[in-house]
Amino acid sequence: MFTKRLFYVLTVVFLIVTACAPKSDVPESTPISVPSATAIATIIPQTVTATTSTDLKGKFEVNGHSLYIECLGTGSPTIVLETGEGGTVREFSQIKQKFAELTTTCAYDRANNGQSDKVATPRTAKDVIEDLHALLAAAEVPGPYLFVGHSAGGMFVQLYARTYPDQVIGVVAMNPVPPAHPWLDKVGDASEEAYYRGQNGESLDYLTSSDQIATAPLPPNVPFEMLLSTDIQCEGDQLCLKSYSTYEQIMQEVTAAWSNGKFSQVEAGHNIFSNDLDAVVAAVERVLASP
Repeated sequence: MFTKRLFYVLTVVFLIVTACAPKSDVPESTPISVPSATAIATIIPQTVTATTSTDLKGKFEVNGHSLYIECLGTGSPTIVLETGEGGTVREFSQIKQKFAELTTTCAYDRANNGQSDKVATPRTAKDVIEDLHALLAAAEVPGPYLFVGHSAGGMFVQLYARTYPDQVIGVVAMNPVPPAHPWLDKVGDASEEAYYRGQNGESLDYLTSSDQIATAPLPPNVPFEMLLSTDIQCEGDQLCLKSYSTYEQIMQEVTAAWSNGKFSQVEAGHNIFSNDLDAVVAAVERVLASP
């Protein structure tokens, strides 16, 4: 009987065991198996702790279709990124790498985007968060979660936190889509209303989504950071410039609905995470530092 650990060399056809093999970290009683190429795509660690690094890429079945997710980093809580309209994990590549220096960080492709499956449209915020809730469970991504959402994602993360408050330790919303009411009441025209009804790049029904948020439970008592660009994001768009003060006011009201809300403005374009990543990192660090 060997008293030393064995070193196994696996090949596609043979198993060659060499008598002079160097020591391995695999105990003699532990079998080694080679997963299939298909299985490799969805292999995930069983747990993620402060001493375990997460490196996850793959597709998981949720609610009758597959969604793609990527995770990097170490530690808890887990930061979950929610992109803007039509966005993919690629869009959040830089921010994911930066946040992975702080803790475990995940980004995913919503249905109809990137590497995720196509589904029927229009889609609502409730559809999105139910998919995300199922995805985090299927991929065994450990909570609690800190959600960071941009634009459309900034709307969705608010509903997630209000629907699953026990899973959430904080929310950061960057230039979120404003609730249909009072937005459409104050600045809406025919084209804006059509946009809210689903005539947009991702066929998202913001009108119904706004109703879902309005009737959801009150926001949980967790840190909420609202990051809003100044009117620089209008980039010469006269309609945007004309309605910007209304947008600003509505977003201040949204922030005030959170008992632990903080409103900040950033001299940046619409994609704050691209123009001023430091401001986003600072907001996340404030949430992580909250008791």
